[in-house]
Amino acid sequence: MPRSSLLVRLFERCGHPLLIAAGLALWWALGGGEGAMLATAAALLLAMEGLERWRPAMPQWRLSGVAKLKPVGVYLFGVVVAALLVGLYEAWLPRLLAGARGPVGAALWPHHWPWPLQALLLFFVGDLIYYWVHRAIHRWAWLWRLTGHGFHHGFHNLHALNVGSNHPFEAVFLALPLTLVAALTGISAQIVAAAAMLSLLNTTLAHANLRLHTPLWNLFFTAGHHHRRHHSQVFEHSNSNYACNAIVWDRVFGTFGRGAVEQTGIGPEQPSIWRMYLLPFREPASADTVATRAKARH
Repeated sequence: MPRSSLLVRLFERCGHPLLIAAGLALWWALGGGEGAMLATAAALLLAMEGLERWRPAMPQWRLSGVAKLKPVGVYLFGVVVAALLVGLYEAWLPRLLAGARGPVGAALWPHHWPWPLQALLLFFVGDLIYYWVHRAIHRWAWLWRLTGHGFHHGFHNLHALNVGSNHPFEAVFLALPLTLVAALTGISAQIVAAAAMLSLLNTTLAHANLRLHTPLWNLFFTAGHHHRRHHSQVFEHSNSNYACNAIVWDRVFGTFGRGAVEQTGIGPEQPSIWRMYLLPFREPASADTVATRAKARH
């Protein structure tokens, strides 16, 4: 086998866990704080810029440099909104849940485990919470509209940058699971930060236009071919694979789906960024979502 072919095969089979490991190592080397998280996220997105050109899952989805400016702006705005919300949650949730923290933390959380294992557990528990929130969003039209989830699904040609393409209304829900569990259990900030870093790394790769498939790993961790299915323009296909990070929950609860995806989005046309911010109030007539279907029934 030619050396180049071997490299490609190794990347496709092992790239996902190796990129996760490299990201966690960089985050730790930079001090493991919030600044380190932002620097690691930026480094991963820069790496995705090259890797998505080298081994794209969907070569026809390549974006020009100009076309990437809008999702970059949306991503940066999302980072600011998420930081503000996490700060609010960290300030208020521990006070609101102070009475429950002792009993819940002592009874349900394995504080005696090494902190890396606690961080991995928090990663899976946090995604279990959002799995049910996400599933409800796709089930109930009012919640779809309330969260502005159509914004995240509105983009054609999914790429790593789309990990940050969320409506500010939805950020309220996205920022909640890890901080809620932390407030209930009293786990350390180090554990929360590690779980958040792992979540950010994996969900970025889940949105990336990369040809990656690691068989055993993909039983538990969401990969690009799982999440592209969730973003499919075909309505029935998009109602699957709700776990953004831990695909094991879709396997457990019967919502796992597989199959090729021709295009992502909520309709044949991608709305402008401004129109996407207005999706909670009005969706295009050509859109096919739980909200437009509910409206058609009435």
